[in-house]
Amino acid sequence: MKYKYLLGISFLFLIVWLIWYKTGGGWGNQEYGIWKVNQNYSPEIRSECASRGLPPAYFQALVFLESSGERPAKTRFESHVYEQLISVKTGSRERYGRLTSKNMQVLSDETIRKLATSWGPLQIMGYHCVPLGINFEELQGEEAIRLSIQWAEKSYGEYLRREDFQNAFHIHNTGQAIPESGKILTYDPNYIEKGLALMKKFESQ
Repeated sequence: MKYKYLLGISFLFLIVWLIWYKTGGGWGNQEYGIWKVNQNYSPEIRSECASRGLPPAYFQALVFLESSGERPAKTRFESHVYEQLISVKTGSRERYGRLTSKNMQVLSDETIRKLATSWGPLQIMGYHCVPLGINFEELQGEEAIRLSIQWAEKSYGEYLRREDFQNAFHIHNTGQAIPESGKILTYDPNYIEKGLALMKKFESQ
């Protein structure tokens, strides 16, 4: 009887531990993600945004959406971007971003793959490093937040300053504002909605 009792308690403890682990240490996944953003990035985000007059809650939400607050953030290879870049190199496409066929001729396949990879807490695409004048790895390092926010400000800062966060999220994820048709083109159709809800949570802290 005592053996069965101990076995039952051990099994119950295992179930409780698994639930605790899967939900991020006793919180829901969202609460755990918010905690990671605050632990790993929020001080840097607030400091950088204060110097630029930008809303920190937007970038906190963006870090949650793009990298779950992980530090260091994982990279993500985008095969569809790689295919587009290869088409530029072969001349079947005129340009991609600021990269032209002439630019691409000297690039190795390894470099093109890095251009087609997203980097850092905001998952900035590698080909954006060209106008920034930085190396890919810098988006993973100590200056990742500063460089990423710098890119966002140059790319769609006017939307942030007029608090058009719907278009800001859409541009960050797709490279363009919401079309006149109103059709959302984000990979997750709820990406903008999630971002706006997360902003409210960060603003309330």
